[in-house]
Amino acid sequence: MANRQIKDQHGTAWDVWDVFPRDAVGQSAYDRRTPARPVGATAPTGPTDPVPMLASELEQGWLCFQAGTERRRFAPIPPQWTELPDGVLRVMLDIAAPVAPSIDPSPRPSTAE
Repeated sequence: MANRQIKDQHGTAWDVWDVFPRDAVGQSAYDRRTPARPVGATAPTGPTDPVPMLASELEQGWLCFQAGTERRRFAPIPPQWTELPDGVLRVMLDIAAPVAPSIDPSPRPSTAE
C-alpha cells in the first residue's frame, strides 16, 4: 500500500493512501491449518464471510485522505498518484467525498517519516 502525507491550505497534515477492496475482503479470516486464530480475528459467521457491497465507482479502489478522525475518499485512483505534486493531491482532497465515521474510528497511524 502506497502512502503520502500532504498539508492542506490551512496547514493541516493529511495522510493519503490507496485502498483496494479486494485486499480487505477476508482480512478477519484465519487459516484453520494453524493452531490458533490471530488476535483480533473474528470467528466465521457462516460458510463464507459476506463480501462488502460497494458503489460502482469504488470497486477498483480509491485514495483515502485522513486528518485526525476526518476521512475522505477520492475515486478512481489516478495512475502513478504517488508521483503527483502536492498541489494536485490538494485539489483531489478538496473534491474527495467525506466518509462517515465508523463505529470504531481508530485513526490510522502515520507512516510518513
